[in-house]
Amino acid sequence: MGLDLLQIIHNNYGNRTTSDGVIPLMPNPSTRFTGRTEVIAKLKRHFFTNTSDAVRKRKYFLLYGMGGIGKTQICLKFVEEMSDSFSQVFWVDASSTGTIMQALKAIGQSCGLDGSPESVLLWIGSLKENYIMI
Repeated sequence: MGLDLLQIIHNNYGNRTTSDGVIPLMPNPSTRFTGRTEVIAKLKRHFFTNTSDAVRKRKYFLLYGMGGIGKTQICLKFVEEMSDSFSQVFWVDASSTGTIMQALKAIGQSCGLDGSPESVLLWIGSLKENYIMI
């Protein structure tokens, strides 16, 4: 499995070991990753500007490009730099409907939820803390 083919990943970023002692498949940021500071700065501005609004709104950011240009590394670096800002980090392989369903089921299981992928999405949507889904 390549780094871009993550399937079932949910973790608290600062603690790479799950409650059952299993280390999740989240890749580490590359030690050779450099640059892209403008993209990471744009992500920070997008997610952390106007955070004092009376009603917090869900924010989305689409990072796209050809395979192999560093999208995964940008996300990993962003989460590494901003890990204190998120209570939960959810990693989902969105390459197919099947991998999305697998990831949502795994998130539900790791959080002690029994139910459908839809119920897991509802639970995630009900979280009051800051979380990020990649």
